[in-house]
Amino acid sequence: MKTISSKRFWKFLPIFFISILNLFFAKTDFAQPEISSGSGVIINEVLANEPGSYTSLEWVELYNADSTEHDLGGWSFVCKDDTTLIPAGTTIPDNGFLILSRKLLSEPPDSISFEAWWGDGSGTWRDCPEESFPAIQVKMSLINSGGAVSLVDPETNVQTFNWDKDCGDGVSLERVSSEDNIWLCCVDSDKNTPGRKNSVSTPYSDRIKLHIQPNPFSPDGDGFEDQTVFYYTLTLESSLTIRIYDVQGRLIRTLMEDQPAVSGEISWDGKDEHGKTVRVGIYIVWAEAEGNSYSQKKTTVVVAKR
Repeated sequence: MKTISSKRFWKFLPIFFISILNLFFAKTDFAQPEISSGSGVIINEVLANEPGSYTSLEWVELYNADSTEHDLGGWSFVCKDDTTLIPAGTTIPDNGFLILSRKLLSEPPDSISFEAWWGDGSGTWRDCPEESFPAIQVKMSLINSGGAVSLVDPETNVQTFNWDKDCGDGVSLERVSSEDNIWLCCVDSDKNTPGRKNSVSTPYSDRIKLHIQPNPFSPDGDGFEDQTVFYYTLTLESSLTIRIYDVQGRLIRTLMEDQPAVSGEISWDGKDEHGKTVRVGIYIVWAEAEGNSYSQKKTTVVVAKR
């Protein structure tokens, strides 16, 4: 009978351990408890549901929460039956990102790749400002509606992200913070944020908050306070609607309607739905946030003449 040598046993032990973890945590709400190394490097964002049907656009983002750079040489990335050993000299900057891509660069005649979609399409990575973060190619095949990916450090510490919900076409799953293992669907207008701060990591509140500045403002075209900005903070997993009415209750302008958001800003140039500058006066601002909870806020904005 053929036996496994001690050396081979220890080599394959981390992969066996990961398989057991994936079976044990087969069904969760996006994420599961994890065993992480002390390096500060974490799985931070996953694009399992690629844009369109381009499976080559799948990727996983790592984040280094430490204030020192780390060499990930000797680490392993595991996706189902595929394991990629990260080569020596692969560094992730302090408080920075590293992308693990299914297909990093284009090979003619196929133009679909991570670099072509999120970079400048030159065929070379890190030759333009949009490609400011490191990226490497690894073996992966992600399932939209559910799956798991794992990261193993040289000391065989394992961290795994396990999901069983689909955020939609081209929408990534993002970690809320490096301290917690809470994940939500990306709410950025680009649907994903590779190499950038996660959209769901911005501050949020238990109720809708809305601040308008300047107020009053004067959209008279003189270059001074010609528009005002609505700054908002919402509950997690919310969509926002902001409408402006006159004092008779007539709708003047819809600034946002059912837009996924956590916090952000949007400006108003003092024009109505037809592009005509409104009259001087007081206008009613109505904001509504819907999602896991519901909240609304009503306030006023003043259009003045300078």
